[in-house]
Amino acid sequence: MVRPSARRWPPALIAVGLLTATGCSPSPEPTAGLQRDGDGFAVLAPLCSWDQVASVTVATTRTGLREEWTITPGSREDRTDRFPLFVTPPGWSATATGLTALSRDRTYLLSAADIVMDFTPADLDKLKGDEVLTIKGVGTTRVKPDKFRARALKSC
Repeated sequence: MVRPSARRWPPALIAVGLLTATGCSPSPEPTAGLQRDGDGFAVLAPLCSWDQVASVTVATTRTGLREEWTITPGSREDRTDRFPLFVTPPGWSATATGLTALSRDRTYLLSAADIVMDFTPADLDKLKGDEVLTIKGVGTTRVKPDKFRARALKSC
């Protein structure tokens, strides 16, 4: 029996408390994505500060096969927030372990800043020239570049 003077907690407040106690929080804003770039694709990673993007990696996800392409900025002067996929920006260093192009039959990971996003060449083929493929929850979404940059810069 509940005493009339007992305080009842609203269900929404209880849910927020449980999420906070278990360490769950809303997903961070996406800070990297892929966009059409002429005949190929470009990586976008808006930079808020020098140390935000320590490296960008594209890797295969097939079990037993680890092919990847990783680039790392060299100095503060080498900052760029958009560069062609598989092309090392001036002043950056690259490490390629067997991955120099995308194959149609594979799934890939894009890892940069605080995101890891799965994508396929078919996902990229669906992009229009004015769209960015980026992470949303556990999947991906296509957004306009200005919306992508605004959301990414909110995470600074």
